[in-house]
Amino acid sequence: MYHEGIAVKQDDFKKFEWFQKSANQGDSDAQYRIGIMYYEGSGVEQDYQKAMQWYLLAANNGSFDAQNNIGNFYEHGYGVTQNYDKAFEWYIKAADQGLDVAQLNIGGLYENGYGVPQDYDKAFEWYQKAADQGNQEASNRIGKLVMNGKIDDKDITIFSTQETGLTLGDLEDSSEN
Repeated sequence: MYHEGIAVKQDDFKKFEWFQKSANQGDSDAQYRIGIMYYEGSGVEQDYQKAMQWYLLAANNGSFDAQNNIGNFYEHGYGVTQNYDKAFEWYIKAADQGLDVAQLNIGGLYENGYGVPQDYDKAFEWYQKAADQGNQEASNRIGKLVMNGKIDDKDITIFSTQETGLTLGDLEDSSEN
C-alpha cells in the first residue's frame, strides 16, 4: 500500500517501517527492498554499507535480485572495494537462477575483460541467454558486438515482437541494397 500509494498516500517512511517488520521476520523480498531504499536514499539516508547488509541478508535467504545487486556493488565499488572477481561470483549465483539482468551483467564483464579474460564469444553467450528472456539491452549489446566485428553473425537469429525470424545477415544484406 504505502510502497505504491494504493488507497493511501505514498509514504517512504511508512513503507520502510512496514518493510522492516517483514524483513525482521526473514522476508527476503522485504530485506531486498530495504536494501534498495538505502541504496537510493528513499525514505532513509543513502547508505551503501547498510544497503549491502540488507542485500546480503536477502541474498542468503534466496533473493537472486539481491545477489545481482551485490554483484553490481562489487563491480562498481559502491560502499565496497571494487572487485570484479566477487562481482562475477555474485552475478553467477543470480544468473544460475535465470535472472536475465545478471546474465547481461556477466556478458558485460566478458565483453570488457573485467575480472575475466576478455572473450566476445562468451559475452555473446551470456547476452543471448538474457536476450532469450526478452532483455532488450542484451539484444542491443549483441547487435553492437556484430556491428563492431567482434563476433560472427552467421547463425544469429533476431526475434522481434513480430517474430520475423530474420538473421542479422538478412538485415545487413538489405541495408547494402
